[in-house]
Amino acid sequence: MIPIEQSAAEILLVAGGDDEMWPSLVFAQELASRRVSAGRTAKVISSADAGHRPRLPGEGPAASSHRFRYGGTAEADADLGAKAWPDIVGVLAGPVVPGN
Repeated sequence: MIPIEQSAAEILLVAGGDDEMWPSLVFAQELASRRVSAGRTAKVISSADAGHRPRLPGEGPAASSHRFRYGGTAEADADLGAKAWPDIVGVLAGPVVPGN
């Protein structure tokens, strides 16, 4: 496993501030800080009101669970997914190589 500080990959972290599964926003900020300290980049996309499961464009609201507490609201989760979507697509598309 390559430590996050050494990875050459573009790092994109999407986190909800109202995640009730674990403190995903705190974790995302800590990972980004470790990258910056190592002279690398990372981008955090977050929303204070979103929970554990951001919903990407085209996805409906997540089903509720009797077992887990996800936090957030359907609207906040969808807003975070929509906010992150362009960056997610950019990471998946990879860098633009001139001449290709």
